[in-house]
Amino acid sequence: MTEINRPLIAPSQDPCVNSGPAAALPRSDRFEQEQMGLNLRNARMGAWFVMILVPLCCFLDWMAYPERFREFLMLRLACAAGCVPLLLALNGSLGRKYSRAYPVVLPLLPALMICFMIYLSGDPGSGYYAGLTLCIVATAFVFHWTFREIGITLGLVVLGYLAATLPNLRGGGDPRALGIFVNNTGFILLNCVVLYFGSRQHHAIRLREFASRCKVEDQREELAARNDELTETLNRLRETEAQLAQSEKLASIGRLGAGIVHEINNPLNYVKSAVYLLKKKGKALPPEVAESFNSIAADIGEGIDRVSAIVSDLRTFAHPENRGSRPIDLHETSRKALRLLAKEISDRGVTLVDEIPPGIMAQGDENHLIQVLLNFVQNSMDALAGRPQPAILVKAVETTNGVDLIVRDNGSGIPKENLSKIFDPFFTTKQVGQGMGLGLSICFRLIQQMGGEVKIDTEEGSHTQFTLTLGKPANV
Repeated sequence: MTEINRPLIAPSQDPCVNSGPAAALPRSDRFEQEQMGLNLRNARMGAWFVMILVPLCCFLDWMAYPERFREFLMLRLACAAGCVPLLLALNGSLGRKYSRAYPVVLPLLPALMICFMIYLSGDPGSGYYAGLTLCIVATAFVFHWTFREIGITLGLVVLGYLAATLPNLRGGGDPRALGIFVNNTGFILLNCVVLYFGSRQHHAIRLREFASRCKVEDQREELAARNDELTETLNRLRETEAQLAQSEKLASIGRLGAGIVHEINNPLNYVKSAVYLLKKKGKALPPEVAESFNSIAADIGEGIDRVSAIVSDLRTFAHPENRGSRPIDLHETSRKALRLLAKEISDRGVTLVDEIPPGIMAQGDENHLIQVLLNFVQNSMDALAGRPQPAILVKAVETTNGVDLIVRDNGSGIPKENLSKIFDPFFTTKQVGQGMGLGLSICFRLIQQMGGEVKIDTEEGSHTQFTLTLGKPANV
């Protein structure tokens, strides 16, 4: 099984609401955070409204109470100036700390100004009561009032209106003043009742909207998690399918190799016997003939040894010896393998970094693992030919699934077009005579027999990493 840098994407988790009957009760911390943001944003808009509209409405004072125009103008300017520190505090920590006070303080500033105007006018039936209604209605549209905030605001507005009107009512001589006062007070109270129940309904709607939005987010995250799980399952199926195809291919080539070994061995034994007799007869030849004769016999013997090595590889590929898996010490096993290549590693100027800690155990076959390590390191050295600062890293890491044995080099990497074929029998990129292309195929068979898996992480021109995953011994 091969793998090329497959990223693992972990799904984000931000549950908002509980499932079932409690779904209407969202997480209070997130809801309060959103409310604070809305209050601060709307408070900025409300403060600008007060600072601009309150002074602009001074023409109403000129029309209704021209004799009080200057006093009322000063009150309007004072009200607008009172919004300046509130506006400045919005950008600092005080604004965030007291964000829930803005829905109460902002409407009270113009409401108290209007109450002072009513008191100074001396008119218990002043039409300025409509300004109080405008303050609370406008604030209800700008802010999302809670039950406590709207109760405090409406209560203070009504108390301010009564405190400003009752002294004028006692000192007035107009018999209609009491009726107008009762009429105005009734309108204010009715507005307060409508706004109070309207705000309760609005708050309930916002809670339901928040719960629904969080539920949709949960469903989207759950869908994303299931999609990731499905994607990972499909990738595993593809890898399993590729592994099965590779095993079937190796089995077919193995049967073919077994037949070839049988057919080659018989005539090869005849040739070996004949060469042995020739060498024996050559001792009786004259010296001037013997030298040429022995040289030819040696060449024939070297060719036969080459054929014997190929037949031996084919035999191992066709009938790999299975000694059974047992607990093995990876530290000791790697030492045995690397000692065999120590001279070649030194001659090639390759830096070998061994990070396999003592005592790390795995389930497998020691001889098979030595053969696999020799092949992986040998391939790495071939890939490092001509590379600057050639280095090979060998390390072992314990995981939840077993033990990962890693061989990594900073060589030329494996081209993408060859990656799917490197475990195929007789596939090689080496020159003719330097290899048959059976090394990795044999390793693949040996790894399968040990119950392990091999993965490849490579980037052309950068590195190649073989990761051999083996199981842990049962008693560890």
